[in-house]
Amino acid sequence: MSSCTKLNSGDSFNQTVGGIEYNFEVIVSKIAYVRLTPVSAPSVVKGDITLPTTAVYDGVTYTVTQIGQRAFRDYTGITSVTLPKTLSQIENEAFAGCTSLQAINTPQPLSVIGAYAFDGCSQLKAFSLEASLSELGKGAFRGCASLEELVFTPTITEIPDELCSGCTSLKEINLPSTIMHVGTSAFEGCTSARAIKIDRSLQNIGARAFSGCIAVGSISCTTATPPVCSANTFDGIPTDIPVTVPMANVGDYRNATGWNRFSNYTGKY
Repeated sequence: MSSCTKLNSGDSFNQTVGGIEYNFEVIVSKIAYVRLTPVSAPSVVKGDITLPTTAVYDGVTYTVTQIGQRAFRDYTGITSVTLPKTLSQIENEAFAGCTSLQAINTPQPLSVIGAYAFDGCSQLKAFSLEASLSELGKGAFRGCASLEELVFTPTITEIPDELCSGCTSLKEINLPSTIMHVGTSAFEGCTSARAIKIDRSLQNIGARAFSGCIAVGSISCTTATPPVCSANTFDGIPTDIPVTVPMANVGDYRNATGWNRFSNYTGKY
């Protein structure tokens, strides 16, 4: 007879799945959750890969819920990733520098994307932020030059610093009513964005948040009080583009720091 003994938090084991060797580190022993990190060299991990949902060790089944910090950093041969349906967290820089990565799915349980998680993934064309997502890390999509669209879910209340800085293919910046804060350089250098749409809850915008968005042809903002911003928040955006704000607050916008650089205001809402 044999007994099954669960490993303790912090313990780990290696296992090869689909030709790739991974390290599985136990993060919650009582319910057998593990953090996944590849052991195989970047030269081995190529093309379309599917990450395992579970791993069995000494008779115990462990569920993959996290991808470790810098796990696949600079694995430049990966073209697509299918994430485990059990995944809740992608840690800092997990896929940073994956310059051939074009597609990645996002399972519903995913709640956290760490800082610079996809930094420099220059071929990533699309990314879906699922309703389960509650936290986006600083610079998560910085330098994703092929990313055309990023739709924010109602669970996101803050756009962190540098989130989409250098996303030169992003077509539109649409901030829903749940967004209250936009960080420094959040959309800096998004040179293809044609419009900025801001809904009613936004309170403040960081320095250089939209700096260098030279193709923006219109801005709309439905909030009555002009969101607090810096003098350089909109640097590089033409000053004569139409800016649509609440009718009763046109004067407030004309006099507010950052907003006062624009000359073509229209009252609406």
